[in-house]
Amino acid sequence: MVTNDSSELVTCSMDDTLRYTNINKTEYSASDVVKMDFQPKSVSVAAGGLSLAVCIGQVVLLKNKKKVFTMDNLDYEAEVGALHPGGSTAAVGGADGKVRLYSVQGNTLKDEGKTIELSGAITDMAYSNDGAYLALIDDKKVTSVFTVADDYSVKNNFYGHHAKPVTLAWSPDNEHFATGGMDMMVFIWTVSDPDKRIKVPDTHRLHHVSGLAWVDEHTLVTTSHDASIKQWTIKY
Repeated sequence: MVTNDSSELVTCSMDDTLRYTNINKTEYSASDVVKMDFQPKSVSVAAGGLSLAVCIGQVVLLKNKKKVFTMDNLDYEAEVGALHPGGSTAAVGGADGKVRLYSVQGNTLKDEGKTIELSGAITDMAYSNDGAYLALIDDKKVTSVFTVADDYSVKNNFYGHHAKPVTLAWSPDNEHFATGGMDMMVFIWTVSDPDKRIKVPDTHRLHHVSGLAWVDEHTLVTTSHDASIKQWTIKY
């Protein structure tokens, strides 16, 4: 789930659709459902009405709820995508540990051969809200942050999870971000200092953390398959 600048909740699901739900009206119509050719795994949004859906074997760019460009016959298994907030770049993470950086040009995605290499399969990724950084987690338990303006050079690597991290979310302050993993733990990281971290153990005791979201700079929400939603106050 993500929210766009039109006050819509954008969701993708195992029913092979993307849905755009008006948050203020808390309702959606049939015209706001976009059918995918394959099951979507990930959805991302950016300015200008852009959405990016990473599906099984396919990457789809949408504009104003319409499919405008599709990439088929990929030579890698796409796992997760992230649009730069400005809408200039679409980053797609693969099971091969590589992130492809596609240039968004009008209604197309152009492959200019730019990639980022990580240690393992990408499990989640997100740009900071100001677009300055791209954070990624992989199944080798490594968290990495790259500086966008410096041609995606490595800012810092972060270590702490004992099992695969699966979800990531940026704080509104763009200085901190949270990761949650199969080890039932959540870490709050500081971009500029890998050693400065806040560990929240046993966030959900029955299942791993499945989702993270920030309400504000000091309030983090976690979800899990234990059928609970928890809210945490983060003090730095």
